Amino acid sequence: MPLVHVLLATYNGERFLRQQWESIAAQQGVRVVLHVGDDGSTDGTAEILRALAAQPSGAIAEVRWLQAAPRRSAARNFMVLLAEAVRSGPDARWFAFCDQDDIWLPGKLQAALAVLAPYEHDARPALYGGRTVAVDEDDREAGLSPLFERPPAFRNAIAQSIMGGNTMVLNRAAALLLTSGPLPEVVSHDWWSYQLVTGVGGFVHYDPRAFVRYRQHGNNAVGSNLGWRARLLRLRRLLRGDFRGWNDLHVKAMADRAAALTADSRAVLEAFDRARRALLPWQRAAWLRRSGVFRQKPGEQLMLWLACLLRRM
Repeated sequence: MPLVHVLLATYNGERFLRQQWESIAAQQGVRVVLHVGDDGSTDGTAEILRALAAQPSGAIAEVRWLQAAPRRSAARNFMVLLAEAVRSGPDARWFAFCDQDDIWLPGKLQAALAVLAPYEHDARPALYGGRTVAVDEDDREAGLSPLFERPPAFRNAIAQSIMGGNTMVLNRAAALLLTSGPLPEVVSHDWWSYQLVTGVGGFVHYDPRAFVRYRQHGNNAVGSNLGWRARLLRLRRLLRGDFRGWNDLHVKAMADRAAALTADSRAVLEAFDRARRALLPWQRAAWLRRSGVFRQKPGEQLMLWLACLLRRM
């Protein structure tokens, strides 16, 4: 059976951790090496992890510990975990990000590997991701994440992350791409993965099916995009400059990797950066149009143009 290196970043996750662990152990048709990085939990997370790791079961064949978690952010924890998994496993072919509080549905990893199988030994980076089912703290369903119908592309990835890290599976070429050189300072490891893999002309598959129950609670690092409340929160973040701050980090990270990007991606990135920096609104709009950068839904596209005109992009 294929071996998948699952990267589990934890921080004060004692309430839901056991259920997530059990859902990983219940995966079918795969074996799992579970890489655990605890970012300094102050609750019972560490004790639960040690107890669970002492008796690997089901699909979990081995548990490995990150000895020096970064204690900076979830994104940094995941990137350090990925780098260590790549370094310590020269024969490792598959890698998957894993949040501590979700529930994986049976067949999650199998579905991803079925799509990515042609890229197992390929030098082309390949990334799988998809939709999620939002659930509350008691595992009651709130609905599916939005269905995005336009194909994954770098012009979309610059402005939007369409798949959560908790759904992502990568081949070795993608893992090497993401961890080559100094690890970047980014807001989100999943957004960065989508950006870089599309930017170099890699293969990205967006699955309209959902294999993750994405738990919503007060301590989510990133929450669901469902409902008007989430849309209003995004608008508020846009107006106060959060979106621009996030782009500052990610545009810099992409610029630092410009040599790896395709010529078309470099042109798109340059036009998008000019749209962000131009002084006059009409200049910003002209450069954004030239870049071709887009978000998936009409309402989201309007927010992108608003951010551009207000210089909040």
